Amino acid sequence: MGHHQGPTIDMTVSGDFRDLPTRKPSLVAIAARLLMFGIALGFVAMLFWLAVFTLPVLLLAGAAIYLYARFAPNRGAGPAGPAIRIFRF
Repeated sequence: MGHHQGPTIDMTVSGDFRDLPTRKPSLVAIAARLLMFGIALGFVAMLFWLAVFTLPVLLLAGAAIYLYARFAPNRGAGPAGPAIRIFRF
């Protein structure tokens, strides 16, 4: 047969029992918690949207810039001297 331990009773460090809450939170406190949760959820949703929709655009722009720098024709020496190559391939 299983042994039932009974309910867990919270005690303080000094050995006294913890007082149970005497009243429920007010509607203002509940509304404030819901507002904070909604703001946090909106912030996380905005960060997710930025990650999903802007990272591919930035990756494609970076690839285009890399390919242009890699395969751009060498313009030769201009009036200010030879062009500086960023990548050495």
